Amino acid sequence: MKISKILAGMSAAAIVASMAMIPASAAGTKLNASDDLAKIGRQTQDDLFAVFFNGDESEGAVNKDAISDLGAVYGASFTIKVDNNDWNTIGGGGSINFNSKSGGWNAKDWAGGSWVEDDKPKDTLCYTTEEEGTYVLEYLGDAPVFATTDGDADNYAAVGINNWAADLKGIDVVGMKVLGADGNVLFEAGSNKDKKEVQKKPVAEESSSGADSKPSGTDSKKDDSKKDDKSSAAATSSTAAGTTSSKAGTTTTTATSSAAASDNTAATGATAGLALAGVALAGAAIVISKRK
Repeated sequence: MKISKILAGMSAAAIVASMAMIPASAAGTKLNASDDLAKIGRQTQDDLFAVFFNGDESEGAVNKDAISDLGAVYGASFTIKVDNNDWNTIGGGGSINFNSKSGGWNAKDWAGGSWVEDDKPKDTLCYTTEEEGTYVLEYLGDAPVFATTDGDADNYAAVGINNWAADLKGIDVVGMKVLGADGNVLFEAGSNKDKKEVQKKPVAEESSSGADSKPSGTDSKKDDSKKDDKSSAAATSSTAAGTTSSKAGTTTTTATSSAAASDNTAATGATAGLALAGVALAGAAIVISKRK
């Protein structure tokens, strides 16, 4: 076989492999709002759920007068439920949003599961709870998120949650709170859970199987060392992939963050494909060298 045909064949195989890594969808996994939250909020797109406290009622539910002074709002929290094994291996991320006429799109990034990076903390913290697979995402700032003018009849003000993770089985939004300067609750709806410690990055061995997964923020089991090397290596690879997604998903806080995150993930896949092509070419060179 001619050298040119060997190189062409191996390069084509590498390109096909790289294309398989590019995600098919740019949107995040759907946020499933519980029935009680759905009645007071708006699902403007699958991966974005928001509750309006001011605005045009003809466009959907508005909880007028639920908060007496919008200028007193300093933060919010959302209680979510996820498949815990997915959470610890795939990971997730997004933002809590304060959308208003005065401030525009004001997004505070969150990360959970394998997307958590201890050296790059987010403004929005991910707390664990007593219930496996249930977490509290909370942002509490040192300044009001809305201007007092947002209480005017012609303005709008909304608190929402956005999700960037495209591969999770689903995220159920079951509760929310709007918070004042000291973390005091100004508005509450749904089924909220008591938060515990800030979620830690899951240990790789814990993430290798659904049967052994447990809420993040807890110590690894003493017998984790007994697990075979293959499971450990696979889980470590999954965690690394989730961390890469985190870096891609949190580079923007615009209304199109979910698309940008997936585009960056696609770019990562393309880069990996080029690396595979390099390996393939190197292999061809070795074959040719041996035939000389």
